[in-house]
Amino acid sequence: MQQTQLKKVYPFILLLSWLMLGNVQAQIIQDEQPESGPGGKDYSHQSYTTFDETAMQGDGYWMYTPSEPAPDSANVFVLIHGWAVINPIVYGAWVKHLVGKGNIVICPRYQEKIFKTYPKHYAQNTADAINHAFSVLAQPGNVKPRKDNVIYAGHSYGAAIAAYFGVKYADYNIPKPKGLLIAQPGTSPAKSCNLESYAEMESDIKLVLTVGHGDHVVGDLMAVKILNTAGAKDKNLMLHISDGHGAPTIHSSHATPCALAPEMDNGKRNYIVRAAINRSDTDAVDYYCYWKLSDALSDCAYYGKNCDYVFGSTDKQRYMGTWSDGRAVKPMTVFTKVDVKEEKKKKKKGKKH
Repeated sequence: MQQTQLKKVYPFILLLSWLMLGNVQAQIIQDEQPESGPGGKDYSHQSYTTFDETAMQGDGYWMYTPSEPAPDSANVFVLIHGWAVINPIVYGAWVKHLVGKGNIVICPRYQEKIFKTYPKHYAQNTADAINHAFSVLAQPGNVKPRKDNVIYAGHSYGAAIAAYFGVKYADYNIPKPKGLLIAQPGTSPAKSCNLESYAEMESDIKLVLTVGHGDHVVGDLMAVKILNTAGAKDKNLMLHISDGHGAPTIHSSHATPCALAPEMDNGKRNYIVRAAINRSDTDAVDYYCYWKLSDALSDCAYYGKNCDYVFGSTDKQRYMGTWSDGRAVKPMTVFTKVDVKEEKKKKKKGKKH
């Protein structure tokens, strides 16, 4: 009799245990944005001024300058969008963070429509947009750019353009970058802006590359080539990894650099923009990877500060936050060089298992 009753009750015990486990899992949440430091929310400016008069053109730009209070001058962060991402909503939260920290942010547009602009024009369109933005900043009443303090950053194909400018900036009459943040760089079938070698990159340019372990769109081949061939003395490639210990999951997909700001939506939609919007989160990957690296790279390149957040494979550099139960988020892996043959062996071995 007792055994029969236990058999009836046992499935309900399992169900209750599963529900309790799920409830505990749901209560484990991601780390919040740090109060201060690289990636932190200690903003010195509470608003921004938008310049977008040319943004509808294939060589136009969106530009944002700090306000409340407006500084007399500011460092410059050039953020180059991914292929076909012609809506500033996609990187808007990242832009707002950078402006809040006191940067002028220029977002060049190198395509008018997905297939209307030929890849061979991407670099020149981007350079034209940057130079036009600087000419506008030179007008009375605008925040003056510190042309000696410029970072070029980009995502996906925009990252390939940024890396290209790290070598070819003088050919386009744009400022020399003090640092490059190359996020998940992609290639083009036309090979536009893709160099065979980045050995001519000047040694004093500080180079940081990122790849996502779950990025199945562009992978890591371009990032590895840039790292292994770049002439920069200080250079790191950082791999961030998905972590599903809590909820929501911390992803490492191709869309992880995207962080939305709905108020920046220009209404433009194509299948790439829609995908980016649908897969975008503002979360620990932004705070402890892209935003942290943006701030620390700028500090390191301009002032020699916070270099241990971007170079040296330190705990600060690798740190990705802590889950609410105290468990550390899976840290980033840092490379100064990648043995391509060895990595191929590891991947081949992994497939067999």
